[in-house]
Amino acid sequence: MGSIVGKKGVDISSLNGSVNMETIKKAGFDFVMIRCGYGSDIASQDDTQFESNVRKAEAAGMPWGAYLYSYALSEKDAKSEVEHVKRLLKDKKPTLPVAFDMEDGDGYKAKHGGLNYQTINTVCKTFLDGIRKAGYYPMLYTGLYYLRDYISKEVADSVDIWLAQWYTKPDYTGDNLGMWQYGGETNYLESNSIAGVGVID
Repeated sequence: MGSIVGKKGVDISSLNGSVNMETIKKAGFDFVMIRCGYGSDIASQDDTQFESNVRKAEAAGMPWGAYLYSYALSEKDAKSEVEHVKRLLKDKKPTLPVAFDMEDGDGYKAKHGGLNYQTINTVCKTFLDGIRKAGYYPMLYTGLYYLRDYISKEVADSVDIWLAQWYTKPDYTGDNLGMWQYGGETNYLESNSIAGVGVID
């Protein structure tokens, strides 16, 4: 896996619609992290643009990695999420990490009793270990709040961190800071939109 130090990338999913990867590349972005799906290994929870986005990234010569948005509330759920990723990555060769998206953007975990230290650590460890055993390079996508209150140092230190913090600089300074998502709907450093593509993380 090549270094992406000093390089900029984007995070895309079906929420961005059908994107033009060449336009993204020409806008000055060097790599892409692509959502493959969310939750357990159910076909209806595959990201509908994943296959297309991978083909487009490879055609444009852009290194790519993948991520899965987690809804896991137990070790069993997290194992199913590992199988979800393995199914979608079959016969594909990401050149960047495979990330576990640990957040609670829609409040699902909080509503179902999963937003607690024990559960978050169990599902993170289960997924990251499973992805590593499957032969991929695991990464943990999360925010400062989770790193402070829900994720143990043992789990956080076991992988590279993809930090979500929309700010002018990252406040997490661990040696394992692999990527920093510095903007999305809000961006303090530059425009949050690519002409012809729209708002992008």
